[in-house]
Amino acid sequence: MVVVKYVKKLVLLLCLVFAVSACGYHNSATEPNRVGEQFREVAIAKVENPTLERWLEPKIRSMLRDEITRRGQLVWTDKSKADALFNIKVLELSDGSRILGDQDVTMKYDMTLKVQMKVTDATDGSLIWNSGPFSVTESYYTGQEEATKQLVTKLLVRRLVDKMNQAY
Repeated sequence: MVVVKYVKKLVLLLCLVFAVSACGYHNSATEPNRVGEQFREVAIAKVENPTLERWLEPKIRSMLRDEITRRGQLVWTDKSKADALFNIKVLELSDGSRILGDQDVTMKYDMTLKVQMKVTDATDGSLIWNSGPFSVTESYYTGQEEATKQLVTKLLVRRLVDKMNQAY
């Protein structure tokens, strides 16, 4: 009886392991980055921010550095010593509203942050990787605008680094 109980647990555990591995799950922190091993030392060359949100450029720089440092795949250095340079352009930070209920009162909003990041070879400027236009949208209610700005920035940076690490 005890042996059957352990066998059932073992079979369940094995099924879980196979199911998780079959769906393509992986820890992105252990995945190789798309930049390549020859471009291990990196720097942020520029962050273009045409919006009126002056906090956005330093926030993106800080969060990108933190996220890549946390994953331990690349090493930050000065621009003059870098193998690869990150160039980020903020394409949009927008706020939209939705009318909820039958009284035509705006209660729920959507915030979208859209950027494009290009990684170039520091020696010749050739393109190594391009994210293409990439965005994150989050919904929020009245009074949550500042917290949502921080959240969409954090999510965008995290997903951008995830995208840089994807092998497809």
